[in-house]
Amino acid sequence: MTPTRWRRARQLAQILSVAIFFYLAFLTYRGAESLIPLDLYLRLDPLVAFGAMLASRAIIVTMLLALVAVVFGFVFGRAWCGWLCPLGALLDWMAPRAWRVTETLKSWKRIKYILFFVIVFAALWGNLSLMIFDPITLLNRTFSSAFVPMLDVIITNLGIMLYPIAPPLHPLFDWIEQNWRGTVLPAHPIFYELGWMLALVFGIVVALNWVAPRFWCRYLCPLGATYALQGKVAWLQPRAVKECSRCAACARVCPTSAIAVTKDGFSVDSAECVVCMDCVAACPESVITFQFGGQQSAARPEDSRRVSGQRSDVDLTRRHLLGSALASVGAVALFHAAPARFRADTWLILPPGARDNDFLAKCIRCAECVKVCPTGVLQPSLFESGLEGFWSPILRTRLGYCDYSCNACGQICPTGAIPPLTLEQKRKTVIGTAYIDQNRCIPWASYRPCVVCEEMCPIPDKAIRLDEVEVISPEGKKVRVQRPRVVPDLCIGCGICEYKCPLTGPAAIRVYTPMTLPPIIT
Repeated sequence: MTPTRWRRARQLAQILSVAIFFYLAFLTYRGAESLIPLDLYLRLDPLVAFGAMLASRAIIVTMLLALVAVVFGFVFGRAWCGWLCPLGALLDWMAPRAWRVTETLKSWKRIKYILFFVIVFAALWGNLSLMIFDPITLLNRTFSSAFVPMLDVIITNLGIMLYPIAPPLHPLFDWIEQNWRGTVLPAHPIFYELGWMLALVFGIVVALNWVAPRFWCRYLCPLGATYALQGKVAWLQPRAVKECSRCAACARVCPTSAIAVTKDGFSVDSAECVVCMDCVAACPESVITFQFGGQQSAARPEDSRRVSGQRSDVDLTRRHLLGSALASVGAVALFHAAPARFRADTWLILPPGARDNDFLAKCIRCAECVKVCPTGVLQPSLFESGLEGFWSPILRTRLGYCDYSCNACGQICPTGAIPPLTLEQKRKTVIGTAYIDQNRCIPWASYRPCVVCEEMCPIPDKAIRLDEVEVISPEGKKVRVQRPRVVPDLCIGCGICEYKCPLTGPAAIRVYTPMTLPPIIT
């Protein structure tokens, strides 16, 4: 194939990869069935897969598909970054049109390797906090907690604004509501507290393109570091097929500054090369090609060293490995010494079955559970679980509720951090306990009727009961009201009572961490 066709093939592969990623993301969002695993990109992510297995001390069968990606890396080097990574493709498309490729931050390339080693060593200690830097989990979180809610608000407000004044658009908006609502768009508005933060992080990653092309891929991406280490020994390597005139056209277009041109010819850092083929297309003399195997081609054997060579912009030493190991050990030790380890936040409600499942040692912060949750109760957290649990999912029961007829989060979780409970098991799993604030509850504090929490309780035997009493109101009148009370032995903490409570602000009935009492000594 000609160089131009190789570039077109790469662009087509990027478009196809991004399309598949978002297609699977939308299918996950609506909880649909698919012949392709909905978490395919996470299963193909070797950093996620083997990090999760190290941290959980278990073989996760579904994640063994990452072995294919490992083989791919040893054959094609960082071709994943240049051809298949959905975040890398988006960064290519959102970059400035006129790239001025310079290398002013060469030493920064070491950051992604240090981050990679810190993640690996921390995983050995049972911690996956820094998995937030994995590009697939980053893109997943942005999609579920920022992009989809933003898309819903835009389309809904456009409909509200244009429907009354533009009758010709009525069929379009009707079609969107009939076909997108409940599929592409949520059935009802869903709100995410940290959507702005996730959007800001993604915006910063994109904005860094204006500092240097593919800044994220060059300096920060730990998954890129995984493939970069393989790229050093990959079977596919850039080669020279004849003498180089040192015009530097290749170096000017290389998006990762993997090529350096000197008076002795050009050299390539194979750890930084993303096999984008831009250099092949830009070379006016067709000097560069990509070949399998370890041989080096040149017009004359005696010119081979001058024509092309391999170099490394980053030399990793034992000091870097030791420093990464010490940093990870120190960080994990500090995480485990935090107050959150001793006493959990009062409102820390974890997904069904997660509390007794070594949750933080398995959660990769991928937000798959957030995407599939139909009510929006699952939200990325801040520091409720300490810094160790940053961006892990928790339940915000004032923003949504754990649907009694849904067990999707456990079924979609790729690492088993949320166990795959059957619906019957999930309905019996206690995730919290509801308590009534009598100072706010309408029948208790205002002597007025309200039975919403009892009506909404999905437990067949009702975990919320109504006691009819006769009381004296502040006006001195006798009033008969039905006052709710919680039966702790029946309550599973689904939170629908808190979500449906008609009070503005904090609900009068709130879900707290599961109630545990010391044993009775007889």
